[in-house]
Amino acid sequence: MKIAFIILAHRNPAQLERLLKKLAHPDVDCYVHIDAKCNLAEWQQALSQPQTFLVKPRVNIKWAGYSMVEATLYCMETVRASGVPYAYVTMASGQDYIIKPVGEIVDFLTRPSDRQYIGLIPDTELQAMLSKMNNYHLVEYNFPGKYKLAQLFTRLMPPRKPPMGMRLYSGSQWWTLTMDCVVFLLDHIRKHPSISRFFRFTWGPDEFIFQTLLMNSPYRHAVTGYDLHYIDWSAGKEHPKNLGRDDIDAMLASGMLLARKFEMDKEPELLDLIDARLK
Repeated sequence: MKIAFIILAHRNPAQLERLLKKLAHPDVDCYVHIDAKCNLAEWQQALSQPQTFLVKPRVNIKWAGYSMVEATLYCMETVRASGVPYAYVTMASGQDYIIKPVGEIVDFLTRPSDRQYIGLIPDTELQAMLSKMNNYHLVEYNFPGKYKLAQLFTRLMPPRKPPMGMRLYSGSQWWTLTMDCVVFLLDHIRKHPSISRFFRFTWGPDEFIFQTLLMNSPYRHAVTGYDLHYIDWSAGKEHPKNLGRDDIDAMLASGMLLARKFEMDKEPELLDLIDARLK
């Protein structure tokens, strides 16, 4: 059996190249989406790595917009179109790095299992985030007054309701799902256009859509409630902490497969230290 990685990248081609080299393994294929804002010529060396495939079309991703979901769905479609019966597909970013030897990752993700590794936040935290779903958001648009217009829509339009009466769930945008689960998500979104219509006008839909669909599906019983990334949110900000050398012990002891996020251009020796510990 083989596994696949979906990788969304938008900066630092050298860091992506390093990640792809660490993932080099006969049973690992990598499907890379390069943000449409990037000059693709600058990424050719990274994309030339074996078993690495460029995902098209490329999307101009806007942070917290539905374009992030669109790019992810294009990646998932490309994985499916390959015809390879992957055991698991892992969603990652170009600022991630593996914190287990790639052989151990392959061994873990090719064991027979129906677990769906995707994060869920508690209901108490979800309640504080519901304005991201209940209000109209025009993240994908750029024109003067869009925030006031969104507020006007929210005030005058009928209350927004999740599609098909689904209960909303939320968590991290990073996940590791079985191939049959990926196919289910693609088919379900294609079959029910109301899903895309609803999430297109939300804030940060990439942290809601897949959790919501899976927790309202037959896959509910297999959802772990956590993904396989080590991420430090202790700063309490909208973005996770940039990991440093002081975090190495904690990340390697976490049992996770990947960690994020790293800024190789700011602390290039950090990834060397991780590699040395994995030998």
